[in-house]
Amino acid sequence: MTTPDPTSPPAAGRRLTILTAILLFLTVVLPMVVRAMESWLGARNGLAPSEVVGYAVSVALAIWVFRVVRRERQMAARHLAEVEQISLTDPLTGLGNRRAFERDLAVALKRAQRTGEPLALLYLDVDHLKALNDRFGHGTGDETLRVLGSVLRSTTRLGSDAAYRAGGDEFLMVLTGDRAAGDAVVARVTAAFLERSPQHSRLSAGVVVWDGETPATVLLREADSRMYRHKRPGPLEAAV
Repeated sequence: MTTPDPTSPPAAGRRLTILTAILLFLTVVLPMVVRAMESWLGARNGLAPSEVVGYAVSVALAIWVFRVVRRERQMAARHLAEVEQISLTDPLTGLGNRRAFERDLAVALKRAQRTGEPLALLYLDVDHLKALNDRFGHGTGDETLRVLGSVLRSTTRLGSDAAYRAGGDEFLMVLTGDRAAGDAVVARVTAAFLERSPQHSRLSAGVVVWDGETPATVLLREADSRMYRHKRPGPLEAAV
C-alpha cells in the first residue's frame, strides 16, 4: 500500500479546510456560546466566562500553531533529504552517481588514513556497449547496465564497500581491502555479470590500492588507466 504524501495538494487542501472551520467557529459560533453562558451565569466576581474562554482559546491556539509549525518543519526536512538522495542516485541502476562517489571517496580516504585499513578503488567498464546498443537496441543496453548495478549491489559489503555509476557504461567501487581483495571482487562481479547480462557481456576492470598519500583525482585516473589497459579490442562478437 502506498502511503499518502502529506505534502500533496489533497493533504494541503484538508489542512486549509480545517483551518477555515476553526476560524469560522472562533468568529461566529464561539461568541454566541459565550454570550449564552454569561446570560445564564450572570456576571460574578473574578473572571467572566468570556475571559475564561478567551484564555483557554489563546492557549489552545498557541499549542495548535506550535504543532503545525513543527510538523511543517519536519515535512520540509524530509523533503530536502529526499531531494538530496535523488540528486545522488543514478535513476537507471539505483546506484550512487558521480557526485555521490566524489563525496563518499573523500570520506573513505579520511577513514582509511585514520584507521590504517587498506582502501581499493575499482574502475569497471562494460565492453562494447555501443555495439550492443546498435545490434540489439538501447533497451538491451539499459537492461545490461541495470543487471550490472544489481550485481554490484549484491557484491558490496554493508558499511565498508560502495558502488557507483560514474556515467555511461563506467562504474566504480570503493572497498575496504588490499589488491587481492579487489581482484577477488572483480572476479566475482565479472562472472556474475557474464552469466546474468542479457547478451552475456564482459567487463574490463582496473584495480588500484591507495598508498595513503595519492590525491583522489590521481587515484581515479590511475584506476581508469589500468582499466583501459585491460580493455578487450575487437567487434561485439569478441565480447559475447
